Order: sequence, then structure tokens, then C-alpha cells
Amino acid sequence: MEDDRQLNEKSQVENQLTDLIKTISDEKKKHLLDLLNDWQKEEKRGDERIPCLISVDYSTSDRVYRDFIQDLSNGGVFIESRDFFSIGQEVAMTFSLPNSQNHFKIAGEVVRNEESGIGVKFSKKLSQYQEQIIKHSMMKK
Repeated sequence: MEDDRQLNEKSQVENQLTDLIKTISDEKKKHLLDLLNDWQKEEKRGDERIPCLISVDYSTSDRVYRDFIQDLSNGGVFIESRDFFSIGQEVAMTFSLPNSQNHFKIAGEVVRNEESGIGVKFSKKLSQYQEQIIKHSMMKK
């Protein structure tokens, strides 16, 4: 009985959304689609992103770079960069968190390449200690 009620509510919500979408302009439909895609990416991510601006030194097999981390999570970082990187390319990163003397040296893999930078997934899961450092350091910000 409970399942039937939930299915009915879900159907009603989907019908209302469909009706509303039909009435909005093409421009707003595009904006709504962008929002939905962003929400879907966030749900897939699993780790909360923390906006930041942290200097990072990182290297590939043939070059060293210095840029800024724009956001940080327990699973990876987004690095602001104008350079091109290949998906799957390995990078070694070193950075310090604000209000902390702790340095992170961690390897990662490029999983996203955008005009504004690269998404890097950490190769290894952070230790609980590292997760706590990130959490406490970024909360003080």
C-alpha cells in the first residue's frame, strides 16, 4: 500500500514538472537542463566540494606546474589551469591548507578537462587523519 502511494506521488510530481517545462521559454529550458546536469554530477561525486583558492605545485611525467586549487573534496581537486591535460594523465600534487602547517603530497589522475582547468581524482583514498585535516582547516577559513 505504501509503495503504491509513493509511486502515485512520484508520478504526480513528474507530471507537474513536465507540464511546467512545456510552458517555459527555450532559454529557461536550457538553463533548467544545465542545473539538472550540475545536480546529477554532484550526486555522482559522493564527496562534498569545498570552494577554496589554494596554491598547488603539481607535475606530470615531463613538466612541473604551479596553479590554484579552486575546490577540494576527500576524493580530489579542481585545479585552475590553462594547460591541456589528457584524461587519465597522472599528476603528483603538493599543497598546504589554509590555517594549517600540514602539507599534502598526493598523486592523482586527470578525470575532467575543461577550458578553466582540470578535475583530478586522488589515486588513493585519503586517510581519516587527512580527511580530518581538510575538514578542520577549511572550516576555520
